Amino acid sequence: MVYETKNPANRRPLAPAFFVGEGSLIKKAKTFFETIAGPSAFLLNSSLIAIPYLLFLQLADGTSLTAILPLVIFYTLRMTGIFLLRSIRAGADSYFVMMLSLALGAAGALCGVLGVFCFPFFTASAILLGLSTAFIQPAFTTLHFQRQEQNQKSGTAGKPKKNFAPLAFAAVFLLALTALPSPIRTGGVMLLYLVLFLLAFYSTSRGRAHAFRFIHLKNVTVSPRYAAVFLVFFVLLIVLRIARLTLDAQELDVVTIWFAVAFLAAMLLVWLRRKRARLPLWLNLLSFANGMCGNFLFIFGSFYVGAVYGIGEAAAYVYVPFVLGMGCSMAFASKLWRLAGKASPFTVQAAGACAGLVLLMTPFYFPAGVFLVSFFFSGTSSLLNREYYHTQSIPTDRRLVSKFTIQDIGSITCQFITAAFLLALFSFYRLPSAAFFTLTEQTAHPETLVHVVRIVRFWGCLTLAALYAGVLAARKKGAARKTPAAE
Repeated sequence: MVYETKNPANRRPLAPAFFVGEGSLIKKAKTFFETIAGPSAFLLNSSLIAIPYLLFLQLADGTSLTAILPLVIFYTLRMTGIFLLRSIRAGADSYFVMMLSLALGAAGALCGVLGVFCFPFFTASAILLGLSTAFIQPAFTTLHFQRQEQNQKSGTAGKPKKNFAPLAFAAVFLLALTALPSPIRTGGVMLLYLVLFLLAFYSTSRGRAHAFRFIHLKNVTVSPRYAAVFLVFFVLLIVLRIARLTLDAQELDVVTIWFAVAFLAAMLLVWLRRKRARLPLWLNLLSFANGMCGNFLFIFGSFYVGAVYGIGEAAAYVYVPFVLGMGCSMAFASKLWRLAGKASPFTVQAAGACAGLVLLMTPFYFPAGVFLVSFFFSGTSSLLNREYYHTQSIPTDRRLVSKFTIQDIGSITCQFITAAFLLALFSFYRLPSAAFFTLTEQTAHPETLVHVVRIVRFWGCLTLAALYAGVLAARKKGAARKTPAAE
């Protein structure tokens, strides 16, 4: 027992030793809690892109706007929220953005739990989780690199530990999505996300290197150009998703045409401002290609599997191989770079992505190609994070925002180009535009439609492989230009 004083006459027992001693139950519980809280932000950053999307996808039945609105809003804000963040030139650092994203996510997860009992709460959940997902990626990655730099300066940096928790986390939830009934599945996942957000808020707020400060609106500088980009892409994407989920073929045609106009205007603007670019061409091109690759693999991959094998096989043919590729990339990508010897990691990644895309073009086992492309896509994303963070021409808190902005532009561009190509092929093969909406339905598809998606798969993979090859050529050309100057 533990006593108040050492005087035998005045000894009064306070608590058993196992509650307050050096190896006490309270101390062990606190250590266990901090062990769980530590990687919670990492788990959120790794899983928010896919898991809420799949949850909201289960809610969208295509029969009413109310049912599809959560999926539409979440996906749109997840893709375009980075432009909203990019429009803020000054006034919010990465730490504030991280804390804001965690607070938004916790509120969104709570609304998701309430949505099980009152469906309109799912719309509020989609808004908050969509913004949280868009904001957390650049903020978390920036803080991660800053923490590494601080550890190196203080001499506490050690060998980085491989963390397989995100892989296990995503795999468990993918299984839960197919195994549990809808109300229990949705409520349970949202409740666990609420716990993770609260744990991440706790662990992030305890960081000694940062002090939380509220920002005043008068100190915030907003870029009208990126605010306009956010509004344009937001409107186009939300109309596209609503058109696809409500089976409105005419609306789909109109939004595709307007995107083509916006895309050509954006390309013209980029060409006119090319001499003022702060980053090398090959780096921006690789970010753009990687964004296109991720969207093509995850979104079009679902369409392709739905048309060829049936949408019920999407988890086995796309989602699980995609997650496994990401997990294996975390574990083995650096080892592959060392085995490559003098070859640059960027060269290894781009060449590997090309090989994976070539495999996807062939009639071999589709999940193997998805796994291979996901492996090199994830490794390339990690390399890009490091390359952008160490770019001195951009302010520290804006470097990863720039990277994710270009990556999301590539992703959005891929989505609209794929839709336009599909509609063009439908017209050529005299298929109705409404056939586009049957790709994710559990129905038997005509052979002509299957042939069309195989054409898109072939040319999509070929285009992406050409982009990655172009990156290698541009990088080699840029290095050749720098060599004489260095000498």
